[in-house]
Amino acid sequence: MNKTLGDQNETSPVSPGNSLPLKIAIVSRRFWPYSGTTEFAVADLASQIKRLGHTVEILTVRWEKNWPLHFDYDEIPIRRINRPQTHPWGSFRYLRSLTRELNQLELDGIIVFGLDEEAWAVSRAFSGKIPFVIRIDNHFPGAKKGGPELTPRQLFAVNSAQALLTDSLETQKQISQQPGVNKSLVKVAHEGILLDKIRERQQSLQSDARVAISDAHPVLLIGSNQPLVICGAPLEGDPGMLSLLDAWSRVIAQFPKAKLWILGDGSEGRVVWTNILEKHLVQSVVMPGSFDDTQEIFQAADLYVHPLKSDEGCGFLARALAAGVGSVVTSTQFTQTIVEHNVNGLVVNTDDPRALGDAIILALGNPDLRVRLGEEGRMSAIKQFDIQNSVNHFLRPFEKQTTLRIPDSSSTDKDHL
Repeated sequence: MNKTLGDQNETSPVSPGNSLPLKIAIVSRRFWPYSGTTEFAVADLASQIKRLGHTVEILTVRWEKNWPLHFDYDEIPIRRINRPQTHPWGSFRYLRSLTRELNQLELDGIIVFGLDEEAWAVSRAFSGKIPFVIRIDNHFPGAKKGGPELTPRQLFAVNSAQALLTDSLETQKQISQQPGVNKSLVKVAHEGILLDKIRERQQSLQSDARVAISDAHPVLLIGSNQPLVICGAPLEGDPGMLSLLDAWSRVIAQFPKAKLWILGDGSEGRVVWTNILEKHLVQSVVMPGSFDDTQEIFQAADLYVHPLKSDEGCGFLARALAAGVGSVVTSTQFTQTIVEHNVNGLVVNTDDPRALGDAIILALGNPDLRVRLGEEGRMSAIKQFDIQNSVNHFLRPFEKQTTLRIPDSSSTDKDHL
């Protein structure tokens, strides 16, 4: 029987602050099909809002003409908005359609993921009318040191929102340093996970999971006795991904049959693949893209590795910990808050591929160590990534407080005089 965290994460349909039921829309440029951890975050947030007794809909882009305009995901209505790619007025028509759809929903609040054109359109159409918050991660323009400043439209959106919720302290710092930003609006809401949807990894299910994955994705064929290491992160140029490939050359010298699956996609995916070719690692490293469900992936894995050098949060690592997969991580501001060396993971220096490789070798060679790290990592994830800790930040600007007016006895007596 597969274990979940349901017992630890039961949530009653009572909103924080005794607020009345709300009608919320979540706007995300991409949602389905999944292409990264943002989609997981949107899905979990929407599900938790619904569990709290509110009404929630997700509005996203209809990228292909044959995709349905409306469908349900986990009993949550999804509305797709046409966005023509070639017509010169495509962007204008898309944003006009988006705001029209939002107007028709009679909303109490809007949550916008990202600082793209959707954030500006919502701020322009609803500022002062419907409260809205913007959720932003480290990939916003200007997050990198020396990156571009926010555009006037982005700055208008940021300062019009009731709150700008960042995924980490580092992102909060970067956005707060942008010229013209109202720093009081920028708050941290660490990523939350719907923990009761994360199945605990069980060694007895590993072989079945590998068979199921290879049946669905032949490129991921792997034997029951082959060590499997998983890495998942946006491929956006973090040099840690290339350090992982340096480390992997050391790993396969010790474990020639080992496989590394690099999940996810991004603008720099081609750079990673080129390095795989140059290092002659094509027989042991696979880049299968993104998955809409990581449950079987975590069941199949022996180890998870987080090689990133930046301080960004990582939804893949959070979910791997919650699933009970033993992990090796680089020491960053993000990992320092969630992983303690040799307690719930192995921590190595970010600038030392040799140490990263040695830690992976140590973990692969010690099954008992992996089990212990996985169990401790799961317990730490339960404490740190419960979505209820973050959903309050999203809903607080929208709450309609219940107020019970108790008549003043003295005024009542005066009314009778």
